[in-house]
Amino acid sequence: MNDTVLNTLLLLGPALAPLAALPLLLAGTRLQTAVALSALPALLVALLVPAGTVDLPWLLLGARFGLDDTARMFLVFTASLWLAAGIHGWSYLNEDARRQEFFVFFNAAMAGNFGVILAQDAASFYVFFALLSFASYGLVVHSRTSDALRAGRVYIALVVVGELALFAAIVLWVNLTGSIYFSEMTLVSATAPARNWAIALTLIAFGIKIGAVPLHVWLPLAHTAAPTPASAILSGALIKAGLLGWLRFLPLGSEAPGWDHAMIILGLVATFGGALVGALQNNPKAALAYSSISQMGFITVLIGIALAVPDAAPAATLAAVLYAFHHAFAKALMFVGLSMVGATSRAGRAVVAGGMMLPALALAGAPLTSGAVAKSELKAVLVAAGWNGLAFPLSLAAAGTTLVMLRTLFLARQAQDTHAPHAGMWAGWWLLVGGCAAANWFFPQARGNYVMSLDEWASALWPILLGLSVVAVGWRAKWSTEKISIPPGDILLPLSEMWPRQRPTPSVRQGHQNVEPPSPSALRAARAAISWVEVTLAQRAGLVMVLVTAAVVLLIAS
Repeated sequence: MNDTVLNTLLLLGPALAPLAALPLLLAGTRLQTAVALSALPALLVALLVPAGTVDLPWLLLGARFGLDDTARMFLVFTASLWLAAGIHGWSYLNEDARRQEFFVFFNAAMAGNFGVILAQDAASFYVFFALLSFASYGLVVHSRTSDALRAGRVYIALVVVGELALFAAIVLWVNLTGSIYFSEMTLVSATAPARNWAIALTLIAFGIKIGAVPLHVWLPLAHTAAPTPASAILSGALIKAGLLGWLRFLPLGSEAPGWDHAMIILGLVATFGGALVGALQNNPKAALAYSSISQMGFITVLIGIALAVPDAAPAATLAAVLYAFHHAFAKALMFVGLSMVGATSRAGRAVVAGGMMLPALALAGAPLTSGAVAKSELKAVLVAAGWNGLAFPLSLAAAGTTLVMLRTLFLARQAQDTHAPHAGMWAGWWLLVGGCAAANWFFPQARGNYVMSLDEWASALWPILLGLSVVAVGWRAKWSTEKISIPPGDILLPLSEMWPRQRPTPSVRQGHQNVEPPSPSALRAARAAISWVEVTLAQRAGLVMVLVTAAVVLLIAS
């Protein structure tokens, strides 16, 4: 076997393995179980294969796949999450009649996720990003309830908008840089025509995926509707694909006047707004979804800093990746923990409670956790870039995170989609516990450095103590979130009220008959299209056909 074939198998194999495993769903029960291990090749590649690239000139526009430092970090936590969620989910859905269908879309989304990480050219990135986005729809609507279909409707609408924005952004970036390869996309002059359009479309395309305000409305709806293992993936891995897109396409080494401040402002709005709305939720999965929106606000601020201060871009990029790494394990473990609260034994319930406290403390930035290291890196970037004035408000936002975590732990007692954990559920859960606990090992800044000064302890603890104090005051005053809770979707609710509904309208008398005035033809066509799409995508055959058609169209277009 020559080097080119070997490198192709190593650097493209992780994306193909989940698809190659799908025929096992038609085999015997024991062989079907192997589908849950589809992410294992990707994890092995991330841990063992040296950095490098492979060119495939015959594929698309000349595909290039590779493993650089950023891709390796993303592949480590992404493959770990998919592996743990696959093992957990196979057991979790043991009695679900649509388990095989779930894993068709689960593996397709997994393949797209790994392909996005390993792609080193814009065309390959686009194809795999589309596969990830459309396949995830099957995870959102898996239960086929009215809430799931509504969440899927919102999700798929934003996916289409995002794909169109991304396609246009890629065309502009290729025209501006003269190459489809990320390594050759040199910095573009700030005065170049269409540069601002390319930045705007890039921010929109990946901002939808990352849950950036105000493009976040799909996230709490989808997380609430999807099965818990899928929610863990949506929050832990899917939204990180948006961050990777920003890192690959945005001109982070050059100034972007106007866009830098906009990103910082939107990031701050997300950190505080997501925490506030999350603390007022009555569903633990919705609370965790808003927590993800809040946490991604920190990353959005870092991207804004990278655009504002070109010299700080490398440090800001590294801090964003470390933050994503920490958040991925912690949030996935929180979601999976919600499915474990049905443990029947007292010891089992105690272990699960302790396992949920670990990520809750990490997300709040408690000392000696991965969250503390990630947030210290963030503050270091702010100081080095001359934006140290943001350190206090971002620390204050950690108090909001504490509120959301406490609210989630309180609501976890009444989680509805739970049952007594099977052995596979425990195995997947323990993998995430280990990943969350060992996340610091992947941070060079934290290895062997667990000695903290009193000032560092105080800086990490005061936001948590503030959050605890607010909860204590609220408990004492008997505040009720039932009266002031905000339904998942927040700003989507008033927007949906603007959509015309079928209501009795005054009839127009013509001769001896009452004739209802016809609705505008465009509105009728839109309603008919949405109804057809919803019904088609809600059916198994329809979902498969849409995915196949989308893949063919993307290949032809590329």
